[in-house]
Amino acid sequence: MTSRLTRGVLAAALVLLLSGAPGSQALAAENYKLIGTEELKTWMKSSAPPRLIYSLSFVEFEEQRIPGSICIPMELMAKSTDLPRSKDQPLVFYCKGPG
Repeated sequence: MTSRLTRGVLAAALVLLLSGAPGSQALAAENYKLIGTEELKTWMKSSAPPRLIYSLSFVEFEEQRIPGSICIPMELMAKSTDLPRSKDQPLVFYCKGPG
C-alpha cells in the first residue's frame, strides 16, 4: 500500500467503542471518536491495539487494505459473526478515506 493511500485510509478511520451487539442500539456520540493517522499508528503499536475493520466491499478490500484488518461490508455489519464478542474490544472502522 502506498504511503499516500495509507494516509488517506488512516485519516478516515472511525473508532467505535461498541457497548452491545451490532445493530442492537443506536450509537450515541459518546460511543465513538474520529482519529487521525498518527494516533492510529501509535495505537497500533501499543500493547492493546484495536481490531481494524474495512467497511467497504470485499473487492475493494482485496485491492487495498491495512495489513491485519478484516473486511465486513457495511450492509453485512449487523449479521456479521466476525465482530469481537467482547464489549471492551476497541474497533476501528475504515474505508478508502477522503478523495
